Amino acid sequence: MLDIVFGYQNLLDNIEVFIDNSKFKKEYIIDRLKISRATFYNKIKKRSFSVDEMVILSKILFPEEAKVYELKQALKESKADSVAGRVRDHEAVMNDVRKKLQG
Repeated sequence: MLDIVFGYQNLLDNIEVFIDNSKFKKEYIIDRLKISRATFYNKIKKRSFSVDEMVILSKILFPEEAKVYELKQALKESKADSVAGRVRDHEAVMNDVRKKLQG
């Protein structure tokens, strides 16, 4: 658990570097966070982004890692559905897909 806390602290300590090195303009990031420009710079200075804001920042700054995480989560949910018996046969799924594609 301590490694998670230190990892999060390292992320907060270096968030300005990650933002500066990203391909995104700060205005885009500010817009996605839905905060004012002054609040954004204040949060960088004080390292006071909320956990929800850090999730948004992480998805912006590390999109590949975000996709991998989302895929892992989807696979876990899929496995849980399978174990719980929440499955459908191939024919039913394909019929639903055809209906969606037709209209």
